[in-house]
Amino acid sequence: MDYLDIIAAKPSQKAALITEERVYTYGRLTELAQKRRRETQGQSGVCFIKKQTIAEQLIEFIALSGTPLVPVLTPQEADTAHLVNISAPAEACMGVMTSGTTGRPKVLFRTFASWAGFFDEQNRVFGIKEASCMFAQGSLAFTGNLNLYMGALHAGAAIAAADKFRPRLWQEMIARHNCDVVYLIPAKLRLLTRSTKEPLECVKNIIAGSQGFDRRDMAALKRIMPNAEMTLYYGASEMNYITYITGAEMTDDRTLIGRPFNGVGVSVKDGEIYIDTPYHVIGKPCPCTLGDCGSIDADGMLHFWGRRDDMYNINGLKISGLKVTDALLDCEGVEDAAVLPMHSDSGDMLAAFVVGKGLNKTLLLQMLRGKLTEHELPKRIIFMDALPKNESGKTDRKKLCCYLSK
Repeated sequence: MDYLDIIAAKPSQKAALITEERVYTYGRLTELAQKRRRETQGQSGVCFIKKQTIAEQLIEFIALSGTPLVPVLTPQEADTAHLVNISAPAEACMGVMTSGTTGRPKVLFRTFASWAGFFDEQNRVFGIKEASCMFAQGSLAFTGNLNLYMGALHAGAAIAAADKFRPRLWQEMIARHNCDVVYLIPAKLRLLTRSTKEPLECVKNIIAGSQGFDRRDMAALKRIMPNAEMTLYYGASEMNYITYITGAEMTDDRTLIGRPFNGVGVSVKDGEIYIDTPYHVIGKPCPCTLGDCGSIDADGMLHFWGRRDDMYNINGLKISGLKVTDALLDCEGVEDAAVLPMHSDSGDMLAAFVVGKGLNKTLLLQMLRGKLTEHELPKRIIFMDALPKNESGKTDRKKLCCYLSK
C-alpha cells in the first residue's frame, strides 16, 4: 500500500485537486502519477523535487513515494549540494526537509505508516470528510501542507489549492468552490481577514498551526467566517501532530496550545516538552524532546513557551523571544513582528522588527511597558513594510539578521 494506491481507489470522476488553472480528478491524478512512476522504473536513491506548481509537486510525490526512488519535496531556494550523497533507509517511502533556520537543511525520512496511520485521527479532529473541499495555499515543500493534502486525499475530499500569494484570490477560490475547510498558518489567516469584504459562510472548519493565535485573532476570523470552528494544532516535522485546541477553548493566553491527539503522549521535564508517539520520523527515539519549552496546566493543557533557541541571554538575563513577540503583536496597529538578539558597544540587546501603520518607537515602547519588564523591552526597533518569509510562511530569521548590520 502506498499513496498512489490510496488515490487510485477513489471514484475516478470526483474532483481531487482544484488549482487556479484546472481541475484534476482522482482518475486524472492516478493516470499522471502512474505514467511518471513508469518513467522512473529502475531508478533508486533520494530524489529532490523542486517543481514550481502544487500540481507538479503532488503528482511527482504520489508517483515516487513507495518506490526505490524516495521523494523529498524541496523549497526552490534550498541548498541541497551537501545532501547529494545521502541514502534513505530501506523502509522509507518519503523524506521531508527541515527549514534549516538554525543551520543547513537536513532530510528526515518517514515510513508510509508514520503518516497514513494517523490520517483518520487528524481528519476527525480537523473536520475533513469525504464530502469536504479544503482550501490551502503554498508549496508542498512545507511539510504541513503536504501532510494535510495527503490526509484530505485519504478521506476522498477535494482540495482547492492556490499557488499564488494573493489573499483576494484565496477569498475568491474559497467562495467559488464552496470550501468548508480552510487550512492556512495564522499569519496568512490574518492577511485573509484584512482583505476579505464579504463573509465566507461556506467555511465550517479552520485549521492553523505553527504560530501563536488567540481569542482576539479568532474574533476577527469569526467576522468573515461566521459559521466556522477553529482548530489550532501544535506539531513538528519530526513528530507529526502533538496537541490541539478549538476556538471555543482559546483565551487571551497565546501560549495555550491544547490537549494531546489520541495516541500521543506529552510530558514536561525541567521545563522542556517531551513527546511519545508512534508517528515519528525514522530513527527518532521516543519519548524525546525537540528543544521546545513549556508547561502543563491543571486541566492537562499544554502551554508553549518557545524553542530553546528562542531564549536569549541578554546581559546575563534569560529573555523569551516568543513572549516579547507576542507582546508586540498585542499592541494596537502592529500587524506582524519578530525579535532577534544583537550585540552593540553598550552590551547585548533585543532588536524588534515591526510591521504596522501609524507607529513610532516612542508610542510602541509606551504600549509595551504595560506588558514587559524593562529588561525585556527591545532597545532597537526596525519598522518594515513586510517581514521576509520562507516557503512555510514563517519569518525568515536569516534574512532579518542582514538588517542588524545596517
